[in-house]
Amino acid sequence: MGGGIVGLAIAVELKLRGANVTVLSRDFAQAATHAAAGMLAPEAEHLTSPAMRSLCLRSRNLYPDWIRKLESISGQNAGYWPCGILAPVFQEPDRSIAAQWLDATAIHYAQPGLSPAVIGGWWFPEDAQVDNRRLAQTLQSVAESIGVDLQEGVEVEAVRYASLKSEQRQNQVTAIKTANADWQAEHYILATGAWSAALLPIPTQPRKGQMLSVRVPIAAGLPLQRVLYGESAYIVPRRDGRIVIGATSEAAGFMPGNTVAGIHSLLHEAVRLYPALKEFAIEEQWWGFRPETPDEMPILGQTHCQNLTVATGHYRNGILLAPITAQLIADAVWDQRIDPLLPEFSWQRFQQPRTFATISSPTPAEAPVQTLDVVQTAPQIDDRPLTIAGRTFRSRLMTGTGKYRNFAEMQQAIESSGCEIITVAVRRVQTNAPGHQGLAEAIDWQKLWMLPNTAGCQTAEDAIRVARLGREMAKLLGQEDNNFVKLEVIPDAKYLLPDPIGTLQAAEQLVKEGFAVLPYINADPLLAKRLEEAGCATVMPLGSPIGSGQGIRNQANIEIIIENANIPVVVDAGIGTPSEAAQAMEMGADALLINTAIAQAQNPALMGQAMGMAAIAGRMAYLAGRIPVKSIAAPSSPMTGTIG
Repeated sequence: MGGGIVGLAIAVELKLRGANVTVLSRDFAQAATHAAAGMLAPEAEHLTSPAMRSLCLRSRNLYPDWIRKLESISGQNAGYWPCGILAPVFQEPDRSIAAQWLDATAIHYAQPGLSPAVIGGWWFPEDAQVDNRRLAQTLQSVAESIGVDLQEGVEVEAVRYASLKSEQRQNQVTAIKTANADWQAEHYILATGAWSAALLPIPTQPRKGQMLSVRVPIAAGLPLQRVLYGESAYIVPRRDGRIVIGATSEAAGFMPGNTVAGIHSLLHEAVRLYPALKEFAIEEQWWGFRPETPDEMPILGQTHCQNLTVATGHYRNGILLAPITAQLIADAVWDQRIDPLLPEFSWQRFQQPRTFATISSPTPAEAPVQTLDVVQTAPQIDDRPLTIAGRTFRSRLMTGTGKYRNFAEMQQAIESSGCEIITVAVRRVQTNAPGHQGLAEAIDWQKLWMLPNTAGCQTAEDAIRVARLGREMAKLLGQEDNNFVKLEVIPDAKYLLPDPIGTLQAAEQLVKEGFAVLPYINADPLLAKRLEEAGCATVMPLGSPIGSGQGIRNQANIEIIIENANIPVVVDAGIGTPSEAAQAMEMGADALLINTAIAQAQNPALMGQAMGMAAIAGRMAYLAGRIPVKSIAAPSSPMTGTIG
């Protein structure tokens, strides 16, 4: 699954070893491969992780032979150029870097035309570059010529498992679901880059990169003979007179398009480093989405399923790491040989051990929060993280900011709950409604993710307008990449039930505008599926009317929604007690949103903590798998070997 350079490299390697290989790709041209400059720069990047540095160096060292093999099969030039990399600097650097230092005289002699402000730089003679587009074409040609079945225009929608009702006991993938057919194989490899989190619960998210290229006039020859790795931009010359300039790094989700700000920043930094660029004609501008992980290292190797392997999260180093990734994955899948380096990149490094906790002593209602004492370590839980629109969260509890008696109680409750996402009613903050004055300043937005809420909107048009205000509000508070919106369209004043038609209309428009839409809905399985198909990031069915405390009154429908959903399901509204919160999680919900039950409790901080613990306990119970319900009793003690 995945037709980028990583997927194609693995496919070719496996085919050359004797496997029958099919590649499913939505669009070969959309892969992150085409958004790269092709630098092979493990030393210029000053990688600090020993494992990552070792992986990158090994891959760079494979490149010459790997390219020769591909070119000999395809008869094409893959654009490999061992030109070395210069890293000029404008101020005195850290001289502890293990590389050759060139002073001002030496670096300006080595590369004429650098800015006069460059005082020196590092020389990395073994680093190189490859024309990423030519390499992708070469790999595709090789794959076709050796018999890899390339299926373009096939979008993978879901991974099917042996048991849909017991995720964490699955140990086999049975099929890959696409729009037109199911595909089956003995082994499955996920290499879908920035789109991986939509198919498998692993912490990857898209990191947008904008780039451009300029064309050197024919009369100028090739004024650049090596890559310039600047402090804020890099400049990569091609032998055909093209110069690639990159790249921005933006947490913008899957927002397409080049922006004035992005291209301006690249040009400014590139011209600052190499002034002659300002005279060259701009040839092309483009963008792409790199797959980023929390530690910026790839995720490689077997997953919780024996026949499902993952190769994703390469971030800025997908081109560099293609040959070593293909080698390690083929070794593991085809030869059952695990390289000692491979476990360093396992998805399990993101799995945190959990602990059981107990309340140490009773506390009066007016006390802010109780303390916890860890009493034993819980079993290792093979759980996926909560991932919404490519962003990963540790907590499965979301809370609100309304109905608290004062800000102090709100702050204590949020902290004790352990939540990471909090909703903010945009209209109430914008209008300084009672209880909301100063709300934006009362929250530490460096630690908590804002979920702007269109509460109070009665029409789709109103909700769309408020959602746009919410995005701007998030930017003003420092969350530049926040496109989340909790969509509420509620014309009903008595029961506060959401309008399904208005919700769908607003969701479709907001998705087109790049929002990650989290729609609040009735527990309607058909509407939930329509919203998922429209591109919503989650669905949020109500357990019972907002603020009613009635608990889960729509269990059967919510269970159908959970069963059919390929996006997170968040149970929202009506939960009044921790037992009801745990019930929702035991049903298989991915997360909860609870506000009134916490804010209006006699001790909000204590209730927030209880709800956070309930979310954890309910999730653990769901993963553990409950016993079957029987109509008769079954003894818990053995009936054999008893005393007569």
